Amino acid sequence: MLIRSSPWLLALALSGAPAAFAQAGTLPPPWPTFKDEPLPLAADPVRPLLLGTLRVTLDGTTLSNARQAIGIGASQRQGSGTEALDWLCYTLTDPAAAPQRMWLTSSELSRGRIDGVIASDLAAGAVATPDCPELPARFRPVRFDDGLWLGTPSSELRKALGMTTRGASHFASLFQGVTGNLQMVSSTSIEFRGPRAVTLHVAHSSAN
Repeated sequence: MLIRSSPWLLALALSGAPAAFAQAGTLPPPWPTFKDEPLPLAADPVRPLLLGTLRVTLDGTTLSNARQAIGIGASQRQGSGTEALDWLCYTLTDPAAAPQRMWLTSSELSRGRIDGVIASDLAAGAVATPDCPELPARFRPVRFDDGLWLGTPSSELRKALGMTTRGASHFASLFQGVTGNLQMVSSTSIEFRGPRAVTLHVAHSSAN
């Protein structure tokens, strides 16, 4: 697949996060937009997502397999055609930390495979809902294989991701590569409040 449009726009399309989505209820928050271009990376930064010992591989693990392994979760869908997005939503509460919400998403291009992960801090006192149930304790902690998740990233992780500026309100990166006849696109977007990452969008997709 030849890329003639903006690589960042392609990443947004593959992430399955249409800008028309509202941040209401348990819809996945839309992919944020920033004035500056994402940092281009020479190597794919996206790692498998670990839910306790459960390993979720983006563009590999399907939503149905994740739902079956976790045992709970409401399969949801928004849009139609190429704008369709399917997801599972889970809430993470902890008396010692801010509540969080996580979405495992699958765009129409991925045909049921998870190609996006979105996570966001919630307001204090937020609770699970029927369509975004509490993630069972045995599937925690939640983090990517390199340690990336909500919270304050370590100096080692900042260096690995290319976060050279401290105190910034956001960070975005983009990787493009080719494996065989597949065009690979991986993108990461992190929003900060002070040193803490409060929202996280990660997408990894392939296409002919």
